[in-house]
Amino acid sequence: MKQQYFSDSEWATLLQTPKQAILTIVLADKADPVSLLKEMQAAVQIMAAELQRGDVSSDLVRSVIASLREVVAQEPLQGEQLLLKQQSDLLATIQTFNSASDGQKQAIAHFNEVGAILVSKVPIGQAEEFKQWILAIATQVAQAVKEEGLFGIGGERVSRPESGALSSIDNALSFKP
Repeated sequence: MKQQYFSDSEWATLLQTPKQAILTIVLADKADPVSLLKEMQAAVQIMAAELQRGDVSSDLVRSVIASLREVVAQEPLQGEQLLLKQQSDLLATIQTFNSASDGQKQAIAHFNEVGAILVSKVPIGQAEEFKQWILAIATQVAQAVKEEGLFGIGGERVSRPESGALSSIDNALSFKP
């Protein structure tokens, strides 16, 4: 699956989908600032690892990863500095929202748009593979930091609000013609 099958606007929307998945999970909890920063750090590292994957079978996901790699390659920063910049960019995006709920609503609207794009442009199998990739990223972010514990003791790997956010992503990325 190549970018040429999509308009520039559609392709840009698809490229934003991993970030929107990350935002949906990060904004799900009313976390303390330290947990928020830990989750954002983990999210950036998870996404960096995704861009290095070579075992992706989906043509669409491979093409999206290749395009995201090109975007990252244009950055003058590398390594730890690049990861810090990406965390800063994520935080800056979060700060543009009026509330966490506002950010989540915008992300869900994004997933609805992605669903409409995919159902009109690719076979359902390709759309499902893309959805599973996005859900895998979101799940990894949700599992990255224990929530609701005290001094790192107890808590849940995936909190109820994060679980709800995962369900929202799943439901929004439905592929009905």
